[in-house]
Amino acid sequence: MKNKFSRARRALILVVAVCLTVAAGISTPFTPNTGPSILILGDSITWGTEYFAKSQKLIVADAQWTNVVIDGQYSRRVAFPTPNASTKYSGVKTFKKLSASGLKADAVIVALGSNDVAIETKESVYELIIRDLLATIGNVPVTWLTVNRRDTPEIAKRSVVFNQVLVRIAPEYPNLVIEDWYSKIAKRTKWMAWDKVHLLDFRGISNWLNQFRNLRFA
Repeated sequence: MKNKFSRARRALILVVAVCLTVAAGISTPFTPNTGPSILILGDSITWGTEYFAKSQKLIVADAQWTNVVIDGQYSRRVAFPTPNASTKYSGVKTFKKLSASGLKADAVIVALGSNDVAIETKESVYELIIRDLLATIGNVPVTWLTVNRRDTPEIAKRSVVFNQVLVRIAPEYPNLVIEDWYSKIAKRTKWMAWDKVHLLDFRGISNWLNQFRNLRFA
């Protein structure tokens, strides 16, 4: 009973937090023009790992990076396939903004795509926006977490298609490594919140972080 109550309380806290911060985001500070630097570029899931688990401090403790920048924004997409003025909701534009502010990313972890599959339906669009971001980041090591969004059967299918596009084009990008978060979550559904998008169980948050806390980039 106590365990069920704790879960319910955590769920309630998450719902309240989401309701109060629908437009919220996080971009941790960094010292311009210094390095080595790692950027974790994501959406609300990335924001949640920083808000609830202080992910930046955990990665800083690895002592591999001078700058650890966590940049997560609710509703952020990889990119917009058609013209759009927004910067914070675009992974491509956010990367460009950070670069212009003096962040020279020596490695990038991308945790984007969940909001794209909720809106876009075409495989060709997924390929377009993925290539757009990879071209924008350039020739530095990139780790891309596969998309795990299962809130409707249709969106779940799109998640699979998005991930298949990633796998298909990966051989063209020697600097790209794909981390299969989708498969890991498939075996551990209790980590997910009621919306089947965000992480609820703190084991889920910890494992999300541990995927790349100790990554070594050549």
